Amino acid sequence: MDAHQISAARLISQGLIGPPPESPTGTDLSTAGAVVEHLGCVQAQALGGALISIALRLGPDVTDGVAAVRAAIDSGEIVRSWTQRGTIHLTTAKDIGWILGLTGARIMKSTAKRREYFGITDAMLDTAAELATAAIRYRGPLTREELLEAFAPIGAGDEYGHARYLITSLALQNIIVQAPVIEGKDDMKYVLTADWVPAPTELDTEAADHEWMRRFVTSHGPVTVDDATRWTGLPKTRMRKAIRAGIDAGEIVSTDIDGTDYAHAPDLEDRLAEWETAAQETMLLPGFDEIILGYKDRSATLDPANERLVVPGGNGMFKNTVVTGTRARATWKRSPLKTGPRVRVDTFPGEKVDLEAVESVSATHPAFV
Repeated sequence: MDAHQISAARLISQGLIGPPPESPTGTDLSTAGAVVEHLGCVQAQALGGALISIALRLGPDVTDGVAAVRAAIDSGEIVRSWTQRGTIHLTTAKDIGWILGLTGARIMKSTAKRREYFGITDAMLDTAAELATAAIRYRGPLTREELLEAFAPIGAGDEYGHARYLITSLALQNIIVQAPVIEGKDDMKYVLTADWVPAPTELDTEAADHEWMRRFVTSHGPVTVDDATRWTGLPKTRMRKAIRAGIDAGEIVSTDIDGTDYAHAPDLEDRLAEWETAAQETMLLPGFDEIILGYKDRSATLDPANERLVVPGGNGMFKNTVVTGTRARATWKRSPLKTGPRVRVDTFPGEKVDLEAVESVSATHPAFV
């Protein structure tokens, strides 16, 4: 594998090209829950885009992928929380506990000054936990507004930051988690983790580091240790140790690409040989898709010169991208017009996009179903 093949290999690892990969136990990863488990976590500030990201990885046999993902959330298989880097992600319900066991306390420590700024004390968080528990057990899953109503005795909602850090702090402590989906909206309610996740997977820190890295490397590879450190928000020394443990166990392999150490799934070279040509096809990806967000160095797929066109102003809001020939070459959005092309494309300077191919993709794309 050489540097020019990295983007194609990542598209294949992530399940955007070719058949869904198999889990280490041979399980077919063609259901929404299995896709999320394979990826480890899926960035989900824009829930609608996250649902599309997962749906795109379900394969052509699923006629309404977004509905399948929503059903997996409503059934309790997938949840949403602030799992890493202080950013909200979708992950599997059974795994939320050990993931937050790795990251929750670290994020709580890093945001202590912000809680202090908004006047949130440990005693207030204890009271908020009691109020949330009582309200959810009495009323069932609550919207954000309903949860803030429950916090009225401690003054939540008077200031945006105060409300935000109350909710995120309870989530980081794994007291509450988001599920199920609010009907008719791209948003989710809040439930009590202890009630919603009756049989969580339990892993100690070393085993959890190992498992998270196995998932990240096999689903995102080829990756560097810097990619892993940025994705998890955990120390580089720990991530390097976890990757080495996966290599020693034969679960992942290491390879040198132009003088840089990468790790990936053992069978990725074979899958690349079979599917590299297919990886050249045109894809319409939502703004926060893992093929862009999942790496510290995105240059294999997105030219650094074009990042400002995907994230205008560097404000953290990523536009939808057109990927063709394994590279992001334009941004896209749905046309508001009832006639004519379904997709509006803004091509990057010096790039070319086949608009007929874009329209053809949109005919079966989950964003247009």
